[in-house]
Amino acid sequence: MTYNNDLKWMKNYNLLKEYILQRGHLPDKHVEENRNLLSWAKYNRKKIKSGTLEEWKTKLFLNLLDMRSHEHTGGRKKRLPTNNPESEV
Repeated sequence: MTYNNDLKWMKNYNLLKEYILQRGHLPDKHVEENRNLLSWAKYNRKKIKSGTLEEWKTKLFLNLLDMRSHEHTGGRKKRLPTNNPESEV
């Protein structure tokens, strides 16, 4: 049983790795074909936070996340506060 789960985990890991190497970021939640891969990544993050993911999987997964680009890849940017004195009236 565990062996099969490990094989499935590695399959998803390799798919996500390939995706990140091609695009530099995690899959977009608005693209339905990639949603399963994003859900798998979120699930693993949750397991890491709770301390229930096996150590070897945790190391691989965190290394994979470090491969992502740190440039802004789209989506909404947070608005920076303005220093406009007229807006403080």
